[in-house]
Amino acid sequence: MDWESAIARAERLAGERPQAAELLNFARAVVRFQMEIYHRAKATARADARQLDTRMLAGFFPNFVQLVEKYGPRDLAAQALKLEDREDWEGLLKGYWGGAHDRLDPMARAILGPYVQYLAERWRVEVGLTEDGTGSCPFCGRAPLLAILNGHRRLACSLCANEWIFPEKRCPGCAGDRIQFHKHRAFGHVRVEACDGCGHYLKAVDLRREPQAVPVVDEVAAIELDELARKAGFHKFELNLIGQ
Repeated sequence: MDWESAIARAERLAGERPQAAELLNFARAVVRFQMEIYHRAKATARADARQLDTRMLAGFFPNFVQLVEKYGPRDLAAQALKLEDREDWEGLLKGYWGGAHDRLDPMARAILGPYVQYLAERWRVEVGLTEDGTGSCPFCGRAPLLAILNGHRRLACSLCANEWIFPEKRCPGCAGDRIQFHKHRAFGHVRVEACDGCGHYLKAVDLRREPQAVPVVDEVAAIELDELARKAGFHKFELNLIGQ
């Protein structure tokens, strides 16, 4: 992800879409914070591109909790307020990386994401990533956060932001072909891809219709589509920190 482009896009869309401005301003603050983690990861790189520096990452948590309190939606900010005295941040990060589930998973993912993005970039250069046809990330095994359309369909990982090709009419969760497409007139270049088979959905950002889009930001801005999908009884593959 281009961090500066994401920050600029969030600022622009916050001015254009008042109904999503709170979420977009929060997203902008989160991306700024994650950019700092990403650059720290590059500056303190370990020899093994699969090895996490959870001690370094844990040091970001106190300031991140304060950021969530300041900019986050009311419910999330109230939850963050209860975490100020917590000390086992490294254990939370290790648990999430190892596949354990915790109510604070979105917080852990927000901290781990930019670090693991850097690892995925290194791995792609040093070893190479195989773009297989599975619905999970070839690098870290996580579920997709969104799809990107630009002549073909690519899935973007919910953790490391790695992208890989996946058939357009297949569900990443169950590999079924019972996909519904839903759009909203307020945001024409983003659609919902909902699976009647497993009941999950994700949003797809069409760069052919809006070349200036930054998928991870435009996905947040299209809040009407999340409301539409939830009312239809679908559940998102991966909730991000923003709560969509």
